[in-house]
Amino acid sequence: MDAGMLENLVKGHDTGSLTVYLKDIRAGSQTPYSGVCYYKLGKIRVSVNPRNLYPVPIRVGSPFDRSSWAYYMMRSAEELMHFVFLHEVSHYLDYRNGLSVRCKQTKADRFALKKLGFIDS
Repeated sequence: MDAGMLENLVKGHDTGSLTVYLKDIRAGSQTPYSGVCYYKLGKIRVSVNPRNLYPVPIRVGSPFDRSSWAYYMMRSAEELMHFVFLHEVSHYLDYRNGLSVRCKQTKADRFALKKLGFIDS
């Protein structure tokens, strides 16, 4: 993964001295991807399953209202990593701006999708 590409994705946002780690998901796991933001440490971990078959669907919407769900297809491992990275950056920016970081999964998904050009601003 090109670190310069990740920097371009967050250009214009104050990410401070954020550190990003890329990691494969454990062998045997069925999880296609995951991400974790360690707010106080300024670290993000992005994990993608190397056995994914693309495209990989991403579900966006309230976990409490299935009628609001929308699906987007990530066409490659790089696009999926960018999505997970931007999702976690959204949480990190909320933390840096003093906002609550709880219960904002849909907001973080939409931030990532907008940055990747899947949805309009």
